[in-house]
Amino acid sequence: MFHTYKTLEGSNHSQPRVAALLACKGNLMAASWHMPISKSPFRYGVAVRKENHTHALLCEHGSFALNFLPYEYYETVDLMGRLHGDEHDKFALSRLEKEGLDENSNHLLSASDFIYGCKVCDMYVNGDHTIFIADVVKIYVNENQKKEPMLFLGRGRYATVCKDVTV
Repeated sequence: MFHTYKTLEGSNHSQPRVAALLACKGNLMAASWHMPISKSPFRYGVAVRKENHTHALLCEHGSFALNFLPYEYYETVDLMGRLHGDEHDKFALSRLEKEGLDENSNHLLSASDFIYGCKVCDMYVNGDHTIFIADVVKIYVNENQKKEPMLFLGRGRYATVCKDVTV
């Protein structure tokens, strides 16, 4: 039997999606509302609420680095999702090491399995979020990938996959 709901907030179901840290000019934002948009050219989209400090940074700077960290960093990602970048130095509080900066001065985090260096090419408002569509200008792949992706299940719950299957 199914229960029905009119809003996402009213339901309590798992919403598995890959979690990442979006870095824009020294600020880190927990991101799980994102997806590939196009393979050629490689474009990626992220959804950010207007109220978020990152929204203003993305509008001003037009670039970001999407850092995909392994599951073991779920507490850090969760903390970055609860703090506000206009009130805290989230990078310092993350205690993550920086591998360097991309050409737009966005943090490349050493712990990341891989990173998409992105330049915003389009944006539009849809509902309570702005969708930032970006060209992926560089893909950084860590030679020591953990291959345990972090999944955000909603409501402060995280998981990873248990099996790696090739078909």
